[in-house]
Amino acid sequence: MLTRELQKKFGQGLEIKSCAEWGARNDDFIGGKDELAACFPGATENKKTLVVMTMGGNDIASWAKDKLTTAQATAAADTSAALLRGAIDWLKAPGRFVNGVYVVFANVYEYTDTSGDMASCPTATLAGMSGSWPQGKPAVVHFQEQYMKIAVETQTDMAFMLERFCGHGYKRKDASLQCYRGPGAELWFDATCIHPTPKGHAQIADMFLDVIGR
Repeated sequence: MLTRELQKKFGQGLEIKSCAEWGARNDDFIGGKDELAACFPGATENKKTLVVMTMGGNDIASWAKDKLTTAQATAAADTSAALLRGAIDWLKAPGRFVNGVYVVFANVYEYTDTSGDMASCPTATLAGMSGSWPQGKPAVVHFQEQYMKIAVETQTDMAFMLERFCGHGYKRKDASLQCYRGPGAELWFDATCIHPTPKGHAQIADMFLDVIGR
């Protein structure tokens, strides 16, 4: 959907490249899978460039699997956010994109609708997650705050994916939770627990298009 709508806006000659890697975390931007260098291998890019990305979900999932304490997870969130900041600084480095680069990223959703109930996703154990992780909530909130800070400081655009998806996770029917949207709320997470359904993908595309323009 996003590709189709961007082609409508910018023309069929728009060059589109997907650099996504399964299981990538923020330490894969520079180092690890080295995604940025693989996506933009030249020292200089002459084309005007739009970068659209979501990163950080696998970072949170790894903290949840290890059941980090609040202090440990908060420290991990700071490290991960710094890696995102480094990636954006890399993209915006003077002389790299000589005709301009525009970066739109998203903050990070989670599938428990703020409950911390990891087992609410039926296949969570297959993904290495189980039980509950209430200690993670303050760290996840802190992580979102750092993302917003990065957007402000780097003058980039951020889509509020956490807020859009909250109430569409595996605890969406729990009326006691702050993101409860009513009995008809749809599930936007697939059986992997942390990836979106086709409807969820459409919602993400819609968020980015709201920022980029249609």
